[in-house]
Amino acid sequence: MKKIIARLLNLPIWNPSIKVMQGIYFPTKSLLIAVAFILPLIWLLTIFFSSKCQDLNTVQQELNGVRYATVIYPALDSAGIWRYQARNAALGETDAQVAEARQNFEKKFKTLEDVDAELGNLIGTTQRLNDVRAALKSAQSAQGNPNEIFATMTNLTTSLLAVLDQCIDGSGLILDPELPSYYLVSATLMHDSEIIRSTAELRGLGYAAIKLEQLTPDISARIQQRLAVIDNEQALAIHDLNKVQKAEPAYSNALAFSAAESTKNFEGLVRTTFPIGVADIKGDRKTYLDNANQAMHAQFAQVSTNLGVLEKMLSERRAGIMQDLWKTVLIVLIGLFFAFYLFIGFYCSMMAALKNLRQHLIRISMGDLRADIGIIGNDEISSLLKEVGKMQRSLGETVKQVQEASDMIVHSSLEMAQGTQDLSARTEAAAAALEETAASLEETTSTVQITADSVKQASEIAVENAQTAERGGSVMLDVIETMEGIQVSSQKISDIIGVIDGIAFQTNILALNAAVEAARAGEQGRGFAVVATEVRALAGRSADAAKEIKLLITSSTDQIKSGTGIVRKAGDAMREIVENAEKIKHLLDDVANGAREQSMGINQIGNAVQELDQNTQANATLVEQTAEVATAQCQMAVRMAAHVDEFRITGAAKAGAIVEGIDVDSIIDAHRQWKVKLRDAIENNETVDAKTLARDNCCALGKWIYSDGQRFGERGLFQELVVKHANFHHVAGQVGELINDKKYAQAEDALDSGTSFSRATSEVVLVLSTAKRLGFT
Repeated sequence: MKKIIARLLNLPIWNPSIKVMQGIYFPTKSLLIAVAFILPLIWLLTIFFSSKCQDLNTVQQELNGVRYATVIYPALDSAGIWRYQARNAALGETDAQVAEARQNFEKKFKTLEDVDAELGNLIGTTQRLNDVRAALKSAQSAQGNPNEIFATMTNLTTSLLAVLDQCIDGSGLILDPELPSYYLVSATLMHDSEIIRSTAELRGLGYAAIKLEQLTPDISARIQQRLAVIDNEQALAIHDLNKVQKAEPAYSNALAFSAAESTKNFEGLVRTTFPIGVADIKGDRKTYLDNANQAMHAQFAQVSTNLGVLEKMLSERRAGIMQDLWKTVLIVLIGLFFAFYLFIGFYCSMMAALKNLRQHLIRISMGDLRADIGIIGNDEISSLLKEVGKMQRSLGETVKQVQEASDMIVHSSLEMAQGTQDLSARTEAAAAALEETAASLEETTSTVQITADSVKQASEIAVENAQTAERGGSVMLDVIETMEGIQVSSQKISDIIGVIDGIAFQTNILALNAAVEAARAGEQGRGFAVVATEVRALAGRSADAAKEIKLLITSSTDQIKSGTGIVRKAGDAMREIVENAEKIKHLLDDVANGAREQSMGINQIGNAVQELDQNTQANATLVEQTAEVATAQCQMAVRMAAHVDEFRITGAAKAGAIVEGIDVDSIIDAHRQWKVKLRDAIENNETVDAKTLARDNCCALGKWIYSDGQRFGERGLFQELVVKHANFHHVAGQVGELINDKKYAQAEDALDSGTSFSRATSEVVLVLSTAKRLGFT
């Protein structure tokens, strides 16, 4: 079923209606729907009331006809009596009361004229009544034999019956729509009228025939004709009255049937008195007249009674129609009132819910997530409000988390920026120290290289010294002969020893420098320091040995002159010199090897220091980039925090941030209220003070800026706040002018996101949020 309804609602036929409804507001929609329902209802009610009014007019017209007929029958009775008295007078009756009968008829006719003056135009009897007036004039001047007078007077009765027929037709009684009243009209106004007419005619014809004691064929035929009419009409009248009894049993006792028996008795008397084919007749005129009058009296009484019943029927029908009409009116009014009451309830509930939803969405759009949406009822709008409330709470939690995260990001980015700045400074200091270390290592490398070269030269000299000592030992036996040569050689040796002593001294100094540099190198130079210590020790020993050799050579030189005995000692000394020279050679080789190893180690240290310097320079560059990124991240975090500060959430009633003695959160909240005030002015169609609104020194923030805030006048962020705040009030003043000019739609659009007002608001909040977290820098 849902699928069928969904398919039905998705048919293209509804698109025009959907477009129309999408283009109008809810009050207009409600009015349009109400009109769409009311117009057919008004049309139906108009038709109903028109029909009921027509029924009332019909019933009233029939009542007019009954009233008219009620007056006609007495006139018919009086006309019949006048005709009877006039014919009797023409027949020579001395006791005929013609004048009295005439006056009685004229009185009844005057009543008929009065009623016709009131109702004649409604039922169309005026013309026929003029015919009655003409017949009345003829009757008033009637002369001649009894038959002529009877014919003239009968013409008056006939004209009255014509008025009755027109009354029945013109009043609509002949077309009565209900069965009981229709048959009652038929019996009373159509059949009974013919019975009365025929009875009255029989009364006159029979009375005249009895008086003349002669019945002409023409009179006999007319009598038989009237009897046949009475029989037929009497049967039809009884049949119709029986129909009325069956259709309306409530009127059974009110209906009159009494004329039937009197009429039947009179018919029997007529048939007995005037048998067919008999010319000479005899009868009692008084008896005949009494029976005729009794029958007519009963007939008129029956007609009068049944007309009363008919009038009662029609009155009850009119009352029923009026009752139905008023009942319908009452039901319609109650239904309309109830529908109007429900519609007003629906309209008010919908408008209240939509207004509540709109105001709540406006508060959300303005960043206020604190208000709890009021939900009353369980309809679709209430469900929608519940979902909006859930959305608001979810959004509030999200904003709260974003607010906490943004504050953490701002704090972390500030610490990161400060840390990277400190790291950058330390990295730059380390790079400078590494540059100095590299320079020192280069100097140490040069010194070690020089030391190695010197040691190499000393080693070569030591080798030569050893060779010389060996040659000296080989020729020691000839020393005496060559004492002078020895003297010279000794002198050379003394010089060489001096050189060795100098080399040892320089080696000692180089070793000392190497030890110092090794100490600077720390752990990496510890091995080199040990070697340098050994080199110093060897250099010292070399120097001591050189001194001893020098003393020995000097002593040998001094003692050469003493004799050859001392030569052996000199040979022994020479052997010691050779041995010492060999030792010096080995020591110098060790020093040379150590110097080479020290040179290689220092080279490696230099390479490592250079690589470390390069890495330090790269780290310094990365640290600078990191510092820039941290600063940018801090700025973005502050901007994000500023956007979050535009929201007001529940559970955030903590103390405001005090910066330089001012509550920034309170100022942000007060600044946000400008949008609320402008929005309320639009909703309530109120005016605002646009000139005051355009001034930037009237609000709390403006008063602080131009008073206590002037102490920050030299700070860039404060200067930016002054400019942004002035721009905001300028834009707000323009919105206020739109509101005062009744351009509410344009003013509402001017408050939307992405507009000048929205940007100006965000700029002021951004500056305040930055001051809240970084101070007025």
